[in-house]
Amino acid sequence: MALRQIMLAKKIEQRKSSLADLLLQEEDFTTRSKELEKAIEEAATDEEIQTVEESITELDAEKEEHEQKKTKLEGEIEELEGELEQLNSKEPQTQKRTSAKGETIQMNRLQVRELLKSGEYYTRSEVKEFYDQFKNLRTVSGGELTIPEVIVNRIMDIMGDFTTLYPLVDKIQVKGTTRLLIDTDTTAATWVEQSGAIPTGDVGTIAAVDFDGFKVGKVTFVDNYLLQDSVINLDAYVTKKIARAIAKALDKAIVKGEGATKKQPEGIIPKLPAGHSVTVEADANLLKNLVKKVGLIDTGEDSVGEIVAVTHRQTYYNRLVEFSIQVDSAGNVVGKLPNLTNPDLAGLRVIFNNNLAADEVLFGDFSQYTLIERESITIDSSEHVKFVEDQMAFRGKGRFDGKPVKPESFALVTIKDPAEPETKKAK
Repeated sequence: MALRQIMLAKKIEQRKSSLADLLLQEEDFTTRSKELEKAIEEAATDEEIQTVEESITELDAEKEEHEQKKTKLEGEIEELEGELEQLNSKEPQTQKRTSAKGETIQMNRLQVRELLKSGEYYTRSEVKEFYDQFKNLRTVSGGELTIPEVIVNRIMDIMGDFTTLYPLVDKIQVKGTTRLLIDTDTTAATWVEQSGAIPTGDVGTIAAVDFDGFKVGKVTFVDNYLLQDSVINLDAYVTKKIARAIAKALDKAIVKGEGATKKQPEGIIPKLPAGHSVTVEADANLLKNLVKKVGLIDTGEDSVGEIVAVTHRQTYYNRLVEFSIQVDSAGNVVGKLPNLTNPDLAGLRVIFNNNLAADEVLFGDFSQYTLIERESITIDSSEHVKFVEDQMAFRGKGRFDGKPVKPESFALVTIKDPAEPETKKAK
């Protein structure tokens, strides 16, 4: 690690220590607030009320000063971490292998799978070196590691085990902030003579879509005995922990992300165009009326990718699974039994995602959602959080952004119970 990076790591450590002290002060504020609440109830005279009021004013002033210090420190930490991350990204990458001709070969996710099958993954120098450094993070103040590409690809590959929407969306790997030029035009091509020129207006409508790199992170804990374990066991634990945490955050962001103001990707539901969020009643015609709403997406004006139905697992079993079962008057099954391992809705593939509210069904062509993946995931540690439990805290961090590039490719349908007849209400 270069001197500049060591200095940045030291500054980050110092500011994190100061931030931890400020967080401890918040507990004191909570205690004092409770004491003042009790004092307010017990105050009987004007003098006592004035004393309590002065104490409240003093506490509010301390809280405001505390919040300013906290905000300043958090900003400095984020800025320093960003600078350190940029410097780390410029370091020579050890996760690239070289062919006999000296050509650099990138390790993609499919190649990593093959390396795992053969066992070569665990013997690779960058994997062994990373986990050796990982074990020693507890002895390095302010230490931060950039996870090698081969391990990042393993994390990204197994994220599909913990997410349902990530495998469906369009994914692009980039460096830094970026602007993508996306052709959103869906009109037909123009027929011309063999030597004729294609009209300029028919080459497509180019839309510039800006993507940022918002940080997502998760603190997980590792028992110290595991740090002394083999690379295989440690890798299995660490990669699954980070993959699970990031996958769950991405799934929620794809559906409900609040955008740049909240430092998150833009979700599908908040960006739905007018008329693409509708309701249907849970009556005898529920299935027919529900599936009709696919027409909001598949208008016939353009070919689309696969449309799937995303819903909460309980919504499927409470509202929809019955349409896959038909019985006669004696209760005997005469129709199709639902395939519980591959659920469908009138032929549409059903994807379970519990970030959807109950009784909501999101139809969509998820290839029209673009997820940007930054090139690096980093990890750092703290041994102070669970010192008594003999556990080390590790924080995995990645940078992502995403947004629906064609919001009209999605429609949200909410199922509601039928309204009671007025005559029934009167009774």
